[in-house]
Amino acid sequence: MTNDKIMQFKTKNTTLTFQHIQVDLTIIENLDELYDALIAKGNDHPDVKDERIPYWADLWASALAMSDYLVENQELISPSVKITEIGCGLGLPSIVAGKLGANEICLTDYDQDSLDFAKLNWMKNLPNKMADFQLLDWRNPDPSVAADLLLASDVAYESRAFEPLLNAFKTLLKPNGIILITEPNRPVSTAFFSNLHTEGYVVKKTQREIVHRGHEFLINVFECKKLAIH
Repeated sequence: MTNDKIMQFKTKNTTLTFQHIQVDLTIIENLDELYDALIAKGNDHPDVKDERIPYWADLWASALAMSDYLVENQELISPSVKITEIGCGLGLPSIVAGKLGANEICLTDYDQDSLDFAKLNWMKNLPNKMADFQLLDWRNPDPSVAADLLLASDVAYESRAFEPLLNAFKTLLKPNGIILITEPNRPVSTAFFSNLHTEGYVVKKTQREIVHRGHEFLINVFECKKLAIH
């Protein structure tokens, strides 16, 4: 991201700590300005029709929970494990994975601004480690970024996404791979997660209490592995 583009946004810096892992992030200071800019494009604009709300710009409790989970379950990560994050937003979980020793990480989002911020944050924390940044709408998944560990923070937030999300999982997960999903107990998503076993996944569910901006969130963490077909 160029300095000129950074200056289009009002930003601030924040530091997060997950046990021994420290992450410095540049984040958007005024989210309302992004929503106002989207509305100003008019109802006929493709971004408005597709409801491309700038969720990427927020630091979500689900991303904090995933980062915390990765630190506590470091056996999921090794230099040989390929990791892809969908809907990467500001890039936090991928950065944590990189700090834990992952060497092959692909951060994806369908919003170029998200990727620009994710890259900026990656370079702040891991300037000597390479990562891949791909513009990707997981409704149209690209098998070239299929991974051993697929990260998905708070992507199942509306029912119309459930079918394409299952297709994305099938396309983006390598054989014997693991999907790590976090979400904040949204009622609309309950059936989706309850039915993952019928799609052939072995699901281990845990919960994490996250305090974020003075509020407490109970975040579900789903570690899902596809059953082998004999």
